[in-house]
Amino acid sequence: SLSIFVAAFFYLKIKKKANLVYWAISIFGTIMVHFALNVNPTLTHFVDFLWIMVIILISFIGLGKEIGFSVTAVNFLGIIFFYCFSLNTNITAIKPLTNERIGIAITEVLFALFCIIFLLNEYWKFNKHYGEKLKKSNNLLMKKNDENFMLIKEIHHRVKNNLQIIISLLRLQKGELKSDEAKRHFNEAINRVMVMSLIHQKLYQKKDLAQIEIQSYIHDLSKDLIQISTMGIPINFEVGSEIKKIGLKTIVPLGLLINELISNSIKHAFKKEGFITISVLKGITPDDFILIYKDDGTWNEPKDMSQCFGLGLIEILTEQLDGYFDRQQSEYTFNLRNLEN
Repeated sequence: SLSIFVAAFFYLKIKKKANLVYWAISIFGTIMVHFALNVNPTLTHFVDFLWIMVIILISFIGLGKEIGFSVTAVNFLGIIFFYCFSLNTNITAIKPLTNERIGIAITEVLFALFCIIFLLNEYWKFNKHYGEKLKKSNNLLMKKNDENFMLIKEIHHRVKNNLQIIISLLRLQKGELKSDEAKRHFNEAINRVMVMSLIHQKLYQKKDLAQIEIQSYIHDLSKDLIQISTMGIPINFEVGSEIKKIGLKTIVPLGLLINELISNSIKHAFKKEGFITISVLKGITPDDFILIYKDDGTWNEPKDMSQCFGLGLIEILTEQLDGYFDRQQSEYTFNLRNLEN
């Protein structure tokens, strides 16, 4: 058996990846060691236990944990068999060692110990090399992710700036208009562009580029819409949300929906002052959520509701969110779907 392990050792030293050798040592080495333990009772067998350790190490290193544990289990059962059925015979039949046999035994023990140390060292070097390679790969991946992250943030920043330019151009164009109705339509268009701009502003200011904190977004949107209102009416508002974050597919139509609701309240409900309450609640399932919007104003409905663009846009945006709504005077209740789920 020593000659087999010597040949396998040098073969493995030259050929780092030799599954055939790993399998041969694991299978035939196990058979030969336990055959020697149980068939030749006149010899000392302490070196055979060292070879068992070598076989187990080779199976773990070369064939993986599953095969390694299987080989360990087989050898463990073989050792139990030796102690139960062969040890007493071995103790009574063992012969004194000659000087020649002592020299061979010492050589075999030293070589077995050398194999164990070599295998442990190779395993340690492999883990160290793999760990350094993995660390280097992770560093490169993190650097690449950071570059992509900064690039995406820069894109959102530029989109936001471009939308701000569009808003400025619309405001300049509005200043040349004489019709109050035309100016009102320009204001509505500006507000809708501002909804988009605020989304991109929130994205490049946060670490999470896929989701937006919904309460913060609705609060800032409501604040901006009320501040740019030309009605001159003091309006306060309150925003609450049971949902922390929401994705881009949902936040865009949701932002436009809230813009239309606030705009309608400013135009049709408030005379001297007003208060708006916006609540986002969890739905029955994780895919759903509820938006409740209400104001304390006295509504002055348009004469022809069928021609009201804002109400039509609210219906379209609700359909985009796979939802429906119910209106009771100045309170809207929307049952909507989170499009990211």
